Order: sequence, then structure tokens, then C-alpha cells
Amino acid sequence: MTSFKDKVDKELGEAPRFSQQLQERILHDVVQQNKQPRRWQYPMIFIGAVVTILILIVIGPWNQVETSKHASIVELARHEVKQFTSAYNWEEDTFKAGRTGWILGQQSYKNDSETKLIANTLQKAVISKKDDDYYAYRDVWVEFNNGQAVQLKMFLNDGQLAFSDRHTNVFYKVQDDDTASAFIALMEDEKDFSFGKIFTFLIMALLLGWLLEKAIRKKFSIPKEPKYINTSHQRTTYIAKFIQGATLILFNINGWFLYTAAFWIFLTVAIVSNFLIDYYYGREEKRHYVSIGSFVLVLLIIIFIIYFL
Repeated sequence: MTSFKDKVDKELGEAPRFSQQLQERILHDVVQQNKQPRRWQYPMIFIGAVVTILILIVIGPWNQVETSKHASIVELARHEVKQFTSAYNWEEDTFKAGRTGWILGQQSYKNDSETKLIANTLQKAVISKKDDDYYAYRDVWVEFNNGQAVQLKMFLNDGQLAFSDRHTNVFYKVQDDDTASAFIALMEDEKDFSFGKIFTFLIMALLLGWLLEKAIRKKFSIPKEPKYINTSHQRTTYIAKFIQGATLILFNINGWFLYTAAFWIFLTVAIVSNFLIDYYYGREEKRHYVSIGSFVLVLLIIIFIIYFL
């Protein structure tokens, strides 16, 4: 044994194998790795995400509408219509239609028969004085092949059709009854979103969500209680919920959820933030799997609403 120890001492030596400087560097790296993230880290991420959403809404392409050089919609209608969209809106001081793909809850029209119909309708319009009997019915956004676009407020009065150009405030009445009737019929031919259908769908979605969460927790043995791992987990979750709630109220007040980009960014930030919190604090218990399941469910619900309801 003594012989073996002597050989080891001879090979390794009695001096330490790491210099004092190297030991201090290793100790510093270990301390840095074991440090907990600052408490303000997640709130600052959420605030930055919200600010990013607001900036995207302000500078988004859905607000860029070329309005120069169009003295009247009749002159513009002589150009070929590329596409147009329409959305229900009975408020005269707001506008809820826009470029295809950027606005939720609107109908898009790109077929030749549809674009020719609106072009013919606008060509039959004449400048008139607005009567009090006319009421706002829909918003119509029209894009022409020359790159220009107009925002029209559609008015009805006992089968009579009229438009108001939001940028010039000029009021037009369509003089051809057959053309007006054909355009009104096109605007009324949309999907039926009855209260019964929506209520039934929401009940089924809630039931599916409950079953999905129950299955995930059982499959991966994820405990439901305690709800929070520690005080930091609870505090971070509350801060995230507060910011999401405040953003939700702000979006509703300003009507920003009409914009597809705003809707998806808000939804993505909310779901991803919940996932990151669950992953950071409860990854040992696989709590983030529930967040992933919730994201998949919400995505399927949105796809179903868009394409089937």
C-alpha cells in the first residue's frame, strides 16, 4: 500500500494541481451559474412584448391606404377592382374592414363576378345629399389595380343603396335598382353566426379543454395541487396575469382585436409566457405540458371558428 501511495504522490505531487487564479475563476463561474434570475426579469419581458404589440399596431400595413388623386369613387371605378372586403358595422364613426388577411371577422371578395359587380355598382353611383332615413349597414374596403384603395361606408334605406367615402365625406346614391339589389344580396350572403351555435360550440370547447387537461395530468403524473411551486412562482404568475388583463382591456377599448396581427401576437405572448413560467418553475413535474395542451386546443378552436362556423 505504501509503495502504491508513493507512486501516486510521485506522479501527482504534493502541490495543488490548480493555480490560485484558476481556482478563483472556477469558483466565480459556479457561483454565477447558481444565481437565481432577477425578480424583474419576467415582468420586463412581458412589458417589452406588450410595447412591441402596440408599435406593430401603430405602424402596421393595415393603416396604409393610398387616398391621393381620387376625386370620386366613380372615377376610380373605371379602373379594374383587384379585391374588396366587407364587414358588418352600424356605427358611422368607426370602420372595421381592411386589407385581406389583416382584419378579423370580415368577408373577402376576389372573384371576377364579385369585383365586376362592385365596379358596376360604384359606376352607377352619383353624388347626392344624405337623407336621415339612410342607416349605416356595412364597411366596404376596395382596392384597385392602380394601387389605390378606398374606405366606403355602406348605407341602406328601404332597398336603396348608398355609399359614403370616409376620406372625402362625399355621399353617393346608386341609381340602378337592379345593380343595387344584386350588391345588397351579395353582402347579405354570409355565414350564420347564431347565438345558439356559438353557445353550443363554447360549451363543447370548455368540456374538451377540461378533458384534455385531465388526460395530460394523468398521463404524466402532473399534480394539480399545490398550484404554485413557491412564492416566486405565484408572484410571477400574478404579474403576468395582470399585464395580460390590462392589455386585454386596452385592446377591447380601442378595438384592436379586429387586426389579425394584434390578435395573434396577444394570444401568442399570453400562451408562451404561461408556458415559460410553468417550464421554469415546474419543469421537474412537467407542468408546462398542460400549457402546451392548452395552446393546441386554442389553435384548433380558432381554426374551427374561421373555417367551419
